[in-house]
Amino acid sequence: MGRVFFLDDKMGLCDATGTIWPVNLHKEAAIEEINSGDIILFSCNIKRNSPQNLNEYVDNCYLIEITRIIKKTTCLAPWQNAFISSPIPNSSFLFPDNSISNERQKNTHFYSSPASQRMKVIQQRNRCLERTKAFFVNRGFIQVETPTLVPSGGVEVYLNTFTTDYIDHRGKSWQLELPTSPEFALKKIMAEGTSKIFQLSRAYRNQGEISLQHEPEFIMLEWYRAGASLQQIMHDTQTLVQTLANFIGSTTELPKQWPQFRVDELFKKLININLAEVQDRDIFYAKAKDLSFSIVESDDWDALFYKLFMEKVEPYLKEQVVCFVTHYPIQMGALAAQEVEPDKVQNSLIKKPYVERCEAFLFGVEICNAYLELIDAHNLLVRFQNTTEKRPSLKRDSIFENAMQFGLPPCAGNALGIDRVIALLLGQIEIASLYPIPFLSQFPAETVAKE
Repeated sequence: MGRVFFLDDKMGLCDATGTIWPVNLHKEAAIEEINSGDIILFSCNIKRNSPQNLNEYVDNCYLIEITRIIKKTTCLAPWQNAFISSPIPNSSFLFPDNSISNERQKNTHFYSSPASQRMKVIQQRNRCLERTKAFFVNRGFIQVETPTLVPSGGVEVYLNTFTTDYIDHRGKSWQLELPTSPEFALKKIMAEGTSKIFQLSRAYRNQGEISLQHEPEFIMLEWYRAGASLQQIMHDTQTLVQTLANFIGSTTELPKQWPQFRVDELFKKLININLAEVQDRDIFYAKAKDLSFSIVESDDWDALFYKLFMEKVEPYLKEQVVCFVTHYPIQMGALAAQEVEPDKVQNSLIKKPYVERCEAFLFGVEICNAYLELIDAHNLLVRFQNTTEKRPSLKRDSIFENAMQFGLPPCAGNALGIDRVIALLLGQIEIASLYPIPFLSQFPAETVAKE
C-alpha cells in the first residue's frame, strides 16, 4: 500500500516508512483513474533495475509494476506524509546529474547518489532499520527505550559484559554494566501489563567478540507478545526476514515455510545420542569423547553440548537455506519455560528435560534466540542461583527479580541480531561493513586480536 504522486510523466509511491518507490502500471491496471494523493492497495511485480553500463554509478533499484488495483482511497487533503516533511522529489533529487541521458533516466533510482559503495551499504542498513520499525508499529507494537547503564548486563554463562562505575554526589560508587541484551528491562515493562513491545537497542559483548558475525557493539532487535506461543514468535521472525529480503531485493529465494528441527531429534539423527539419557555429565562425556578431537576430560555438560552442536549439527544446518531449531536442553534454558506434556494416566503434566526455546539459522548462521518465557519466579531464582554458582562474577538484577515476583504475564519473545540479518541478506561477508566506524577501525591496524 502507498500514496501516489506524479513527477512530470513519471509515477511514484510513498510507503508507510516514507520510502519513495518508482512505479509502472501494467496495461491491465492502467485503466484505473489514479490521481496524485490517492492511497492505493495493490498487487504487483517487483523488478530489479540496473545500469546498462557497469562503469556507470547508479544504484541497483527496484521497480514496482502494479498489476491490479485492489482498493483506492481518494484523498482531497493537501499531499502530506507524517514521516517525511517533503516526500515529493524534485528533478534535481531524482536526477542529480544533469548530463544523464533520457535512456538512463528510465532505469535510474529515486535515491541515485555519488556516495561510495560502503555508504550505499550503510544507507541500505538504515532503510532496513526504518522498515523494521514500521513492521512492528503496523502490527500494534509499542516501541520503547531502555537504559544502557544497568545493574546486570545479563546472566548467560557464555556471555561477558563491559563494566563501569557511577559515582553519586556523595562520592559513593555503584558498579554498572552495559547490557548484553535489553531482556531484563523489557520484561520489567511487560510486568506492568503491556501486551506488545519492541526495541532496537544497543547491545554489548566483551572478551573476544570480534569475528565475521560478531562485534562488541551492535543493534539487537527484541520484541515480546503477551499471551503468545513460541510458534507465533517464529511466525513473526519468518515474516520479518522475508519482508526485509523483499525490501532489499535479496537474490536468494527463501522458502515459504521454514523447516523446524528439534535439538534432541538432530542429536539422535546425526550422532546417535539421546539427550534425555545423558543428563548426567559423566554419562554424556562417555558417549561424546570419541565423537570429537576437541572434547577433553575437563569439559562440563554445557561444553560437551556446544562442541557437538557446532561440529556435528551446524554443518547440517548450513545445508538448509533457512530453518528453526527448537527445544534445547534445559541446561541451555536461560529464561525459557520448561517443555511439558500431558500425562493421561495421572491427569497431570510431565516435565521434559527441554525448554521452549528456538533459534533461527539463515544461510547456516544463527540469527536469533526466542523463548516461551519462564514466568515462574521461584524457578527463575533457582536457575539464577545455578548460573551464578558456575560464574560467581555474574551480577543479578534484584529489581528484575522483584518484578518477576510481582508477575510476568504469559508471553513469548525473541532477541534477533538485526545487523547480522541485514548483512546476510545484502551478501556482506561481515557485519562490520554495515557500520560507518567499525570497532576495529578505532585502533592501529593489527593491534586488536580478531578471530
